[in-house]
Amino acid sequence: MRGGFQVTEATAQSALSERGDPTPPDLLLYTVANRDPALAETVRSLATAPRFGGAPVFVLAGDGGSEAIADALLAGARDAVANPVHFGELRARIDAHVRMRTDLSEARDALRSRDLLFDIFQEVSAALRADEILQTLVRRVGQAFGLTHCSFVLTAPGEDNGRVVAVYENPAIRDLRVELERYPEIQEAIRTERPVIVHDVREHPLFEGVRRRWVQQQIEVNVQSAVALPVFVQGRAAGVFFLRTVKGDPELRPQDVTFANTIAQAAARVLENEERRAAIYRRQISAGVTDVLTGCASLDSLDRRVRDEFERARRYSLCFALVLLDIDRLREVNEKHGQAAGDRVLAEIGSILQREIRAPDFVARYGGDEFALILPETDGQGGKRFVERLRQVMSRHSFPDLGPAVVPGLSAGVVAFPHTAVLRPEDLFALAEGALTRGKSTEADRIGVAATG
Repeated sequence: MRGGFQVTEATAQSALSERGDPTPPDLLLYTVANRDPALAETVRSLATAPRFGGAPVFVLAGDGGSEAIADALLAGARDAVANPVHFGELRARIDAHVRMRTDLSEARDALRSRDLLFDIFQEVSAALRADEILQTLVRRVGQAFGLTHCSFVLTAPGEDNGRVVAVYENPAIRDLRVELERYPEIQEAIRTERPVIVHDVREHPLFEGVRRRWVQQQIEVNVQSAVALPVFVQGRAAGVFFLRTVKGDPELRPQDVTFANTIAQAAARVLENEERRAAIYRRQISAGVTDVLTGCASLDSLDRRVRDEFERARRYSLCFALVLLDIDRLREVNEKHGQAAGDRVLAEIGSILQREIRAPDFVARYGGDEFALILPETDGQGGKRFVERLRQVMSRHSFPDLGPAVVPGLSAGVVAFPHTAVLRPEDLFALAEGALTRGKSTEADRIGVAATG
């Protein structure tokens, strides 16, 4: 260390020819004692060498005067001075360049983080289920930082176990119980309700007990660092956004932890929405406004919700979509397998619909084999995409009463508001039913979308 700087000395030729991948310097100070005809070429090579990461080149010329200074600047040097040099001025210039590079690097990091956040939330907005949103968040953070492990764990103060609901490196894990005594960083984050950052698990006192267990059980652990970010739902700790690195992973910087914490708070909003939706559902059950067979809202509830959404959209110039779903050939299921089997199929589809909708969405049983959905902030094509996505989900679902690989078909009618032909809430149903009939009879994908004009 010299004057507060960590300094490495080398000739220009050896620095340029050195192999390996060192950490790029903050500044290159190139000193030349005499008039050097290769000055411009050397400066240009230093300024453009990939291994230096664009670090500014500062030339200290012992001879050559203004011509040497001009040659250095024209070749790409950020700054240049000639002897005699005042040390205070030299130090001030170096400090200024290092500070400028640091500020530029931080600005670039902030811009990358902003763009990445925008990209992540764009992807999240296309997901409807809470588990899919959480899986998207851990995957994008894991990819962004090159992590070996990133997950989301549901737990609460005083609990001995946690439930892993999303894992970056193994998306198939959606509901795995873990003993928290193996993860002291998670326990500490939940207990203190503060982020826990452990740079080296082999030295941090928090891992003392776990390290003893590793030794006793002869467990080879490759973990290097760990971060546990508590997530709060309605003011209480409900889970942890959990990151771990192993030897060879990129080191987590403070700005990376800040970024991950932003994602953790987004996860908190997801959990809050799910909790609100569960509370609404419980209130519906207690108030008798839920269809007993499917668990979806009743027809009376649908009528009230459509009117509320209609008035809200008209008052605030918003949009929403009404989707009518018809379960194809359910009568054949009843005839072949019995009424009870048909009811079980309807109940399973009702459960799927409730899982797939977003928190602000609404689903009701519309008739014997029909469902109605209200999708706020959704246009006609958005409603169509929802039906297409629902088909994909159902294709992966096993219906025990129908046998292997047998999945009920769906037909749909979609209408979006505002619509020139919709003056009353009742008009929405007339248009949606017409679109449903057209979808069944003329559309290849059996989805009819009411024209907007």
